[in-house]
Amino acid sequence: MTLLELVETRMRELPTLPRVAQRVVSLINNPSTSASELEQVIKHDQVLTARVLKLVNSAYYGFPRRITTVGQGIVILGYKALKELVLRISIADLFRMKGNHKGFDRTALWQHAVGTAVGAKTLARSAGLPLEEEAFIAGLLHDLGILLLDLCLTTEFEELIHLTTAHHLPLIRAEEKVLGFNHTLVGKMLAVKWNLPPLYVEALRHHHQPVQTRNHWAATALVFLADNLAQEAGIGFLEGYDADPDFKTEVWGWLELSPEQKPDVLRQMKREMLRAADFFNLD
Repeated sequence: MTLLELVETRMRELPTLPRVAQRVVSLINNPSTSASELEQVIKHDQVLTARVLKLVNSAYYGFPRRITTVGQGIVILGYKALKELVLRISIADLFRMKGNHKGFDRTALWQHAVGTAVGAKTLARSAGLPLEEEAFIAGLLHDLGILLLDLCLTTEFEELIHLTTAHHLPLIRAEEKVLGFNHTLVGKMLAVKWNLPPLYVEALRHHHQPVQTRNHWAATALVFLADNLAQEAGIGFLEGYDADPDFKTEVWGWLELSPEQKPDVLRQMKREMLRAADFFNLD
C-alpha cells in the first residue's frame, strides 16, 4: 500500500463534516428557507446552540444587548454570517483532534488558518469581489491537508516537521520529497469526501499554485495571497513559502490589486485578528 493509499484509507475513519452543519449550509443555500427552519435545525444540537450563542454574544459582534435565543441570533447575524459561524465551529473541531506528532502545534495551524481566512476576506473586499464569505471559508479550510497528514501518518510526518524546522525546507517541498505528494492533494481528497462545493475543492488543491484560467481562480488567488501575507506577518504556523516574487506580483494584478496595498491589508488583518480574539479562540 502506498502512503497516499494509506492516507486515503485512514481518512475514511475520520469524522465527516457534522450533519447539522451540512444541513444548515444546505438550508442557507436554498433561497426559500425561513429563519424558523434554520432555528429548528440548530436547536436540535444543544452543543452547537450553546456555542452559537456564546460567539454571538462575544466581543467580536459587540451587540449592545444580550442575545438569548438562536432565533434572535439568526435575525441579527443574517444567513451568510450564520453559515460562516457554523462552519467555523465545525472546522475548529477537527483541530481539537489528537494527532500523532507531539511537537506539532495544532493551535498555531488554526491561528494560521484564521489569519488566512481574515486576509482572504479582506482582499476580496479590497478588490470589490462578491466573494468575502467564500474566501473566508476557503481560507479556514486551505491547510486541512496538513492536519490530515498529522492525523494519518506518524514517522513520515515527524520527518516533515524535522525538515521544515531544522533544515528550513518549505513544508510543501518536504512533503514532495518524503511522501511524493503534498497537503494540497490531501486537502482536495477531504473536500471531495465532505462533498464541499467545487470552489473549496479548487482552493484546497491549488492555493500554492493558482492558475487564472482554472474555475474559481479568483477565490484560489485570494487564498494564495492571504496565505503568503499570513506567513509574512508571522501569524500562527509558519510552513515556509517559496513562491516566486514576480508570480506573487502577477497574482495581485489578476485581482486588479497592487502589492503597494499590502501594508494596508496587513494592518486590517492584524486589527481583525485582535478584535476577533474571542471568536477565533480554539477553546
